Amino acid sequence: MNTNNYNWLLPAWNQLESRRANLPHALLIHGRPGLGKTVLARRFANRLLCEGDPAGASPCGACPACLWFEQGNHPDFRLLEPGVLATPRDGEEAPRDGEAASRQIRIEQVRELQDFLAIGTHRGGVRAVVVRPAEAMNTATANALLKSLEEPPPGTVFLLVSSAPERLLPTVRSRCQRIAVAPAGPADAIPWLRSQGVPDPEAALAYAANAPLAALEDAEERTVRDALVAGALARGSRDALELADACAGAHPARVIAWLQKWTVDLALARAAGTVRYHVRQAAALRTLAGPLAPERLLRFERSLAGAAAVAQHPLNPRLFLEDVFLRYTRLWEAKHG
Repeated sequence: MNTNNYNWLLPAWNQLESRRANLPHALLIHGRPGLGKTVLARRFANRLLCEGDPAGASPCGACPACLWFEQGNHPDFRLLEPGVLATPRDGEEAPRDGEAASRQIRIEQVRELQDFLAIGTHRGGVRAVVVRPAEAMNTATANALLKSLEEPPPGTVFLLVSSAPERLLPTVRSRCQRIAVAPAGPADAIPWLRSQGVPDPEAALAYAANAPLAALEDAEERTVRDALVAGALARGSRDALELADACAGAHPARVIAWLQKWTVDLALARAAGTVRYHVRQAAALRTLAGPLAPERLLRFERSLAGAAAVAQHPLNPRLFLEDVFLRYTRLWEAKHG
């Protein structure tokens, strides 16, 4: 397997390869976000469709099937993922310029897939369908797909990719063989992150909970996050306006995610003197956590979960963040209840 040196995926790849001799009709590839599960699923789909040497360890990359797959137009491959419909259905408005795509896989996409499954394969071999993230299917969509999972056409393999398999319908899970993708070890992930130009890859990997692709994505926002975390938060600022200023330009949902990790580390530092995410700010966290009451931290942590539910579309992002940071600064108030 050669997936840009994603060596941490090799154990899961070997599990997939071991199933090729007796290929199931559906596989559920699951693990935490940012590990490369979709990369793995697409690579295996390419492997199944490859018309080169079947004994090879990877897709050959040179046969017509591999070239079509690389170009995104293999006739026996389909990818289901959230997106707007090409043609709006009755009662639906077309998305305006700049409007975000749907965050769900729609039932219409599954119906289009069923049309694809109703005809024979174009190349006379396997047909592969990747669904990612599978938890983006609502109940109606999942039930529509379930019909194909229960009675799949011959030679069809479904590869469901999920970061939250518990959110899938039990009937969907029960029809899939599971492939777990484990968190990446430092020996594999740190050299890869370094090759991608990520500064301080050890700290980046810890912050991303050993998920290298998440660490790479987070590195793109690191300047803003460091202004908040390594700056105002680690310095112990008690000014909600200063904290809000430190993350100006960042999406509120990202800020809440950063603050959730910071709060988890505050709780760990308070309880055990350790941290999970902010390895470079461990000393500051222990100092800040010393006078905090655990019950206050727990209440604030729960309030952040509520904030995360509305952080995608707050009415006024600035006021929203100021309110969150005001509650954060009150953690150190002696009379705060």
